[in-house]
Amino acid sequence: MNLSTSTNEQATTALLGTPRPPFTVAVEWRDLVEWHQALLEKLVRHPAMAPNLQQTFRTPAASKNNVYFMWDYVGRTLGMLYHVNPRLENLSANQKAYWNDLCDRAEHAGMLITNKLKGTLDTMTESAYPGQHGQHQEFGEEILKLAGEMCGGYEKEETNGKKKRKKRKTEVENLLGF
Repeated sequence: MNLSTSTNEQATTALLGTPRPPFTVAVEWRDLVEWHQALLEKLVRHPAMAPNLQQTFRTPAASKNNVYFMWDYVGRTLGMLYHVNPRLENLSANQKAYWNDLCDRAEHAGMLITNKLKGTLDTMTESAYPGQHGQHQEFGEEILKLAGEMCGGYEKEETNGKKKRKKRKTEVENLLGF
């Protein structure tokens, strides 16, 4: 794919259509990739992205807003995830650091979207695009819920210097012994 001639919509479709490895992958890798895919799909379909969809990927955005900012951030993170050994086995120290950075980027994305870092996304968008001051779109319930899974519904666990994300159990799951 040529990012100079492909539209943002085509670039997103390509990222979302990246085939799964034909072998068993680590659950942590699969969960993080699937979360990014689901979030990217919702962000690209958000009405605030409409003015940007038919522009080429390397053209500055027609509408530089929080949704665009997060679409770019989540899409780039997903692209980086595809460069990690999906089995998360035999990672070098640099590869472990890269994986940990990607886990942190995912959590950061969730925190920015859900506004757990009060006003940070607005400030970041406004500093890059001053014309956006006070003009911030709502993400909508589906995006907020999905983003909340990463920064509230998951907890980090360190194992052998490798961050893992595991879904927090609900009270019902705990009571039933799941």
